[in-house]
Amino acid sequence: MGVIAALASGLLVDGSMLADLRSGSSVEGQDPSAAAISADLQGRLSDGGIGLKFGLEPSAVLAQSSRVFARGFGQVDLRLDETAWAHLKQGLGYGTVDLSPVGPGGAPAGTAVQPPPTSRFVLVQESSTSLDLDVRASRRLRLAGSAAWMVSGGADAAGRLALPLARGPQVRALLDWLGTPLDAIHLEAAGSDTRYSNQRRASVASFTAGWRTRPSRATELSLSLGPGIGRAQLADQQPLTVAYVVAAADLRSTFTPALAASIGGSVEPVGDALSGEVVERGSARASVTLGRPGGLTASARLIGSLTLTSGGSAPSSPQAGDRFWQGELSAGLPIDSRSSLAAGIRGALFSRPLPGQPDQQWAAFVSYAARLALLR
Repeated sequence: MGVIAALASGLLVDGSMLADLRSGSSVEGQDPSAAAISADLQGRLSDGGIGLKFGLEPSAVLAQSSRVFARGFGQVDLRLDETAWAHLKQGLGYGTVDLSPVGPGGAPAGTAVQPPPTSRFVLVQESSTSLDLDVRASRRLRLAGSAAWMVSGGADAAGRLALPLARGPQVRALLDWLGTPLDAIHLEAAGSDTRYSNQRRASVASFTAGWRTRPSRATELSLSLGPGIGRAQLADQQPLTVAYVVAAADLRSTFTPALAASIGGSVEPVGDALSGEVVERGSARASVTLGRPGGLTASARLIGSLTLTSGGSAPSSPQAGDRFWQGELSAGLPIDSRSSLAAGIRGALFSRPLPGQPDQQWAAFVSYAARLALLR
């Protein structure tokens, strides 16, 4: 009881919410107009050598009819000694998601940009179980590793036609060496083995060496390069194994207090989420923000992907030269220290749209965002 009371006394709960209203012209039967609201609630508590974190991300979309999705996680952080931590995390998600390319958000940084499926609304399920180890071997040397079992994709037969259910293990090992106060070198090995509900299997492994540096106080540059291997298999057929290149580059800079920009790109073998096939895909990201915090700001964001190798011959199979671009141009104005309004336009372009998918979509939007301090 004493431990529980001590933990409860250190409980912190905060979060954020986003309301998004967008409208656009219907193209080939797809209407991008929708009203959406989402929240991100995070809680944490600690007692020296042990910590607990939990979160809940509910969302709802109103477009022709209402759709609801919820994602949550729980995490235990355990101090093993003075230099090492273990993190055990379980995440779950279920519901209908809006995969419109003109919705809010985009691909998280560090992940391949994936074009969306033909179906805008898909009933999905998610589960992730992971164990991470983080060791500070010295002031300059950090070692980290993780192992996870991931499940994601369509939750019913219709959903799996648009987004096959994928499941399998993922592993990662990292060595990070701080050579100087401004330069760091890292070595990373990663692998995954994913089985899809359409009888496909995609296995990917990579090893990269990277360098991160600060050319100036306001600029950070990171580069990485290495080999990769992809292994694709359909049902009981013979697998096909191909060697690939894995590379990434990112540059972030704050030129002035009122001007910040970032640009980056990557090339890597991936298991395509729509087909389960292994392809080499390049991703690009760029963003610019103009304006000081607390005042009127303008921002532009662009992400895109280029498929470099072809999959099969099915309509959903990726083909070499496929391009997908998604962008947003907006202006934001704070209401107070915890909330703001934004308005702008979003667009998406496909060089080879899937059957029933328009080659471009556009929508104007207005959004309201707020940060919440619920318990401190």
